[in-house]
Amino acid sequence: MTDRPASQHADILWREDGQPLSRAFDDVYFSSASGLDESRYVFLQQNGLGERWRHLPASATFTIGETGFGTGLNFLAARALWEETAPPDAHLHFISVEKYPLHPRDLPRALSLWPQLARYADQLVEAYPPLLAPGVHRLLFDRVSLTLVIGEASEAFRTLRLEDPARDRQVDAWFLDGFAPSKNPAMWSEALFREISTLSHPEATFATFTCAGLVKRGLKEAGFGIEKVPGFGRKREMLRGRLASAREPEPGFSATPWHLPPVGKSPGKGCAAVAVIGGGISGAAVARNLAEQGHRVMVFEQGAHPGAAASGNDQGILYAKLSPKPGPNGDFNLHALMFALRYYRRYCPDVFHPCGMLQLAQTEKEAALQAQVADWLRHHDATGLARLVDAREAGELAGLPLDFGGLYFPGGGWLEPRRVCEALLAHENIQLQCNTRIDALERNGHRGWTLRAGQVEYHAGAVVVCSATGLAGFPETAPLPLNPIRGQVSRAAEGESSRRLQRVLCGAGYLAPAAGGWHSFGATFKLRETGTETRDTEHRENLDTLAGMVPQVAREFAPQHLVGRAAVRAATPDYLPMAGPVPRWDKLEASYGALRKNRKQLIPRTTPYYPGLFVLGGLGSRGFTYAPLAAETIASWLLGRPMPLSAELVKALHPARFAIRALSKNRHD
Repeated sequence: MTDRPASQHADILWREDGQPLSRAFDDVYFSSASGLDESRYVFLQQNGLGERWRHLPASATFTIGETGFGTGLNFLAARALWEETAPPDAHLHFISVEKYPLHPRDLPRALSLWPQLARYADQLVEAYPPLLAPGVHRLLFDRVSLTLVIGEASEAFRTLRLEDPARDRQVDAWFLDGFAPSKNPAMWSEALFREISTLSHPEATFATFTCAGLVKRGLKEAGFGIEKVPGFGRKREMLRGRLASAREPEPGFSATPWHLPPVGKSPGKGCAAVAVIGGGISGAAVARNLAEQGHRVMVFEQGAHPGAAASGNDQGILYAKLSPKPGPNGDFNLHALMFALRYYRRYCPDVFHPCGMLQLAQTEKEAALQAQVADWLRHHDATGLARLVDAREAGELAGLPLDFGGLYFPGGGWLEPRRVCEALLAHENIQLQCNTRIDALERNGHRGWTLRAGQVEYHAGAVVVCSATGLAGFPETAPLPLNPIRGQVSRAAEGESSRRLQRVLCGAGYLAPAAGGWHSFGATFKLRETGTETRDTEHRENLDTLAGMVPQVAREFAPQHLVGRAAVRAATPDYLPMAGPVPRWDKLEASYGALRKNRKQLIPRTTPYYPGLFVLGGLGSRGFTYAPLAAETIASWLLGRPMPLSAELVKALHPARFAIRALSKNRHD
């Protein structure tokens, strides 16, 4: 057994009419008469969504919160209505919690009952995570974001709270769904209603199919005015209402709120652009995210083209290290990998090659770790994400004989890094300026930032610095602890054996299938080295590493004159990226210096931040895996939108975490 928390899939009984029934709760997921009509009547109509959405201002954001994702029918019905009625530049956030998610194989069967929603259902099935692990899963659609949180309802909502009312109170309408209180009383708890109130925007509405007394009492105590209206079908009555007086959260903060910058005004569409410094995968992902939401973005790349530095190799690998243990590193790796697989299929289908990836177990220690991961995956019934294979099957999958088994990721593969960056930056709202080095940043009061490139000035409402080791060049970001890591990739012409390779191989090094007659393999890892010249010694090092994985291919490559490319990556001390706002480093001591004497004490105040300044960096050798989800986090900070991660992971990626740890350990870093 592993120490990771387990989620349990819904145990479905399929009735003769094709409808799903929960064995655990002995209850149906939707009306036998017409589940879609019920969803539209109870949740869409009673929340007045059609009328509200028709009158939304341009570029508005609307947020729905839901208890019980179930089959996703309510989400699909809401999305269909949104497409019909909302302004074309508005954005819908749909946040739903689910303790017992449907298994990926059950979802399409359940949704096949609604052919009129087939277009939206197919997209949901395509994006549905192969592993419904506890935590936050962000799924992206056209003008719609789905945040699916796996866990018990009240606790799932609690994990989203940053303990900042300005950021937490975002839900405009509630779908209080789920199994009936008589079947599932544990969900309809006082804690749930407390979280609903705490996450509600002023005057948020709700609708629910039930009139049970505990629901009425819970909503009233949470500050909602309630109204009985006719129910759907044979249900005589249901409830709807509006938040009259929000219930205040528990007094103060549960922990020192070092992570919370003051809530500033988000850059408006049509106003000053957002500046992104760096045109590698981090900057490209941030820019595309903001551009997709209607914001003008200026991207400054000091090289001659996007991905000119560490993001410019010929082949890049989607790689993550799964862990059977709970914790920030393992959790972020898992969610970042699944998000990235969806992301590149959506935005870069022509330059993402999902041929599958074999993560080889070349040592006994690695084999033991992979066995634990495989047990965890089987426990989740999630072999669609990865499964354990022996050396024989690994060789059959690879197309080459192999001496090792390992984990097989059927959805994994390789990317064309430079073309990925170019594809992401090809958007009408993005202005790309190459051969432009930003030398200095200057804050202009409430007017935003001035960026200086030699004698030229640019102006932006907000700035996101995505320049890897270049973060050290700005006083505002120089205190961030980054370790430069030189890495050299080697390239060799395909040979008789190597051209048979069908999957990406990862182990002590990596080898990608041939592209245009050439293979990429490597890469070296030279901590705190910054040179970018190619070295014959490192070509030999890459060959030696390859020989330990696939000796027959290494023998083919050995006589060749290898070519390659070296670049410098940047990694953090804890190997998690930094994604978030930048604090005023000179103010941290005054705000939180008392942590030196007692690191566990609660200091109930925030600290000053640079307004409108954010950083995404420290992705190390997993930039293409980490960047999409980290960029989604940056956009959520910048625009004040719901986070794509739990509050715990938001803090684990926060740029200020190292300074706070140093204070807590009484260090003067």
